Amino acid sequence: MPLYEFSCRRCGCRFESLVRLGEEKNVRCRSCQSEDVEKLLSSFGIGGGRSRLTTSSSSCGTCTSKSCSTCR
Repeated sequence: MPLYEFSCRRCGCRFESLVRLGEEKNVRCRSCQSEDVEKLLSSFGIGGGRSRLTTSSSSCGTCTSKSCSTCR
């Protein structure tokens, strides 16, 4: 079963859940039990992590600057 990240539209809680293919509609928020959740696209799913996605011309994600002491 794949691990997906979800966000609750009601309370804003973000959580991960193991979900069988096609059963994403059965996921409930772990905090408020709402069924109004949205499946998120995680950085791991699209490239294996931030280090692969960050380029020298983009910010690191921790700030809005394009070159600070935390950007690599």
